Amino acid sequence: MSPGEIEIAPEACPAEEPTLKGKLGWWYLFAMATASIIGPWVVMSQFWYSVSGPSIALAFVVVGLICIPIGMVYGELSAMFPKVGGSFVFVKRGFGIEASYWVTWALLLSYLSLMAYMLSSLATIIQIMWIPDLTLETIAIISCLLAIVMFGLTWRKVDLSATIQFWLFAFTIIVGFGYLILFVFSPQFDTGNWDPFFAFGTPGFLQGVGLMITMYFGFELIPQFAEECEYPHAKHWKVMVWSVFAAMVLYASISLVETAMAPLSELLALPNFIAGVLAEQTYGAWLQYLIVFANIATLLSCVIGFWLGASRVLFAMGREGIMPRIFYKVNKHHQPYIGNIVILGVTLFFILYCYFAGTNWVVALYTLMAIGVALAYMFTSAAYVRLKYTMKDRPRPWKAPGGVVMGVAATIAGVFITYEVFSFFYEDVWILFISYFVIGFAIRLFLLWDSRKHPEQFTKARDHMNE
Repeated sequence: MSPGEIEIAPEACPAEEPTLKGKLGWWYLFAMATASIIGPWVVMSQFWYSVSGPSIALAFVVVGLICIPIGMVYGELSAMFPKVGGSFVFVKRGFGIEASYWVTWALLLSYLSLMAYMLSSLATIIQIMWIPDLTLETIAIISCLLAIVMFGLTWRKVDLSATIQFWLFAFTIIVGFGYLILFVFSPQFDTGNWDPFFAFGTPGFLQGVGLMITMYFGFELIPQFAEECEYPHAKHWKVMVWSVFAAMVLYASISLVETAMAPLSELLALPNFIAGVLAEQTYGAWLQYLIVFANIATLLSCVIGFWLGASRVLFAMGREGIMPRIFYKVNKHHQPYIGNIVILGVTLFFILYCYFAGTNWVVALYTLMAIGVALAYMFTSAAYVRLKYTMKDRPRPWKAPGGVVMGVAATIAGVFITYEVFSFFYEDVWILFISYFVIGFAIRLFLLWDSRKHPEQFTKARDHMNE
């Protein structure tokens, strides 16, 4: 038995274990993954073009291709271990309990900080579009209220959250590609504005590849819903790969079309809402509002996906004896409510701390969002390669083409992503990152001590190695 795993008497276990229930099919899973990947481009595109110019479209294609081997690896592991937990479960099977704890700790940093960042961005959109004199305190209050609404939504059946997310995603896609088609047929559209395509040279393009990695996180959420979906586990790889492809097409299309609407120097001189400004100039305020509402739908969809994913990570950790048994509980709607409560508390803390600490902390938070998922990709891919040898006889309902070669390619991609994200860390980010892991170390020590003093609060860890 690994350190931290507690064996308790059979009578301490309930007769009926908590279960997660849902009926998520292909379209809901695809919407879940893609909506969690797509970011609010209306407040990001100016930054994209300042890094690489029109060639940022090619950077998005390169990054999407980098993520596909990782999606393949997750697809095989999801079919092999059809249990809630995703990266946590995969790393635990490959490298054991300690590695899984630390990778999951990093992953939770990404999920929780992303939700706070997205909700804060939503309040900022409200400020820019409708209430310019909105104070920082009011923005913080709006962000907190939105977090509470998300909490209420995720408290109900997962089918409800998934349905709402699906329609928000559909609205995003229709408006997103719709306004791009209108731009292409507008008098302002001129492919000559792409010249020079590599506006900031090879260094700018490579920097774009590194930075745009942050725009593809989210497809790894699919394994979190392994126990709540009707779509066959052996086909989960299709959902993940297609979600990456869909995001790649949308990002590249936005970049190509918008950079053709005006010379790069003019685009960079515009306010941050490039798509909205161009829409108003070309077709009027009605299109600008549609784009803004589509981005609001994007933000809400993203928060729903990561909130549900984070709660299931905590549920899985409670089930496997790494976190207290209290996390291994569900409400009458079969939702992990303790995890939801913790997520609400941490998200509110991040939002409030973000505004008290100032704008620089928001930038640091955006950087930290990337590193947790990058580490999860790297360790999960490496665990996949190891499991190819340590569990060679275990049934695999679906196998990634190339086998170990695909795993090695995914691991290299994970290492590249992790390196690129770390390369953009600066002093304040390092301080926050190290502080977060110091807290994680203290919590781990407490959990080990508490598991020995109060074993009844922990579930018997399930070792699926020989199942």
